[in-house]
Amino acid sequence: MNASGRVFVLANRIVLITGGTRGIGFALAKAFLSAGDQVIITSKTTESVEQAEADLDQYKNQLWAKRCDVRDCNDCRQLVQDIIQKFGRIDILINNAGICADGQFYKMSEENWNQVTDTNINSLYNVTQPVVQQMMKQPEPGFIYSMTSTAGMYGVFGQTNYSASKAAVIGFTYALAEEVKRFDIQVNAISPAAKTDMTIPAIKRVAEDCARKGEPFPEYWRIGSSEQVATRIIKLIDSPKTPTGTVFG
Repeated sequence: MNASGRVFVLANRIVLITGGTRGIGFALAKAFLSAGDQVIITSKTTESVEQAEADLDQYKNQLWAKRCDVRDCNDCRQLVQDIIQKFGRIDILINNAGICADGQFYKMSEENWNQVTDTNINSLYNVTQPVVQQMMKQPEPGFIYSMTSTAGMYGVFGQTNYSASKAAVIGFTYALAEEVKRFDIQVNAISPAAKTDMTIPAIKRVAEDCARKGEPFPEYWRIGSSEQVATRIIKLIDSPKTPTGTVFG
């Protein structure tokens, strides 16, 4: 349902998922594909793209896996141009690409700071701006969901770069939602809790630390699967009652 109260039933949606070759992004891709949508996933490495294509071979007629470095503005603009040329529109963007490079701030290298902020913050501009420019032209509503983290809300020891980048996602979401709601573009953020390549090492460290100290494993780290997070995100997109400009945990 858009701002004027019209309801669109859009089949065969065009869905772009950055960092969609593993973890939550991969689970999202699989969920959208199983629903019959056309899905574009990206990774900065050709190897990850080829592996995802092999893993999702049963959906090869719906899947388009592309190498794209979300830190590179020209790469991202070309990607969006290619999608428009092939499909004519973009209905859903999931800003999922993200990395962490942990370390205490007083000894954090400039490389680790820039690597995380370039991937987690600058990608929001690089990918989302050309997508918004396209969505503004479309009669159907658009949906933009970006991945944040509780690290961006509360901060995490040893993750000043990651926490800062995920806090930026929240501010980005609030501001962009206000700007584009008149174009029937919904902008939200997700603070997911799932076992992924990024979180599993941290969970292991916490478990080992708790075992060493004889303390119980924190409820905070008792998290679910990428598939559960993907299911929740799709329900939010499909629900006409989902508000814009909201961070969902």
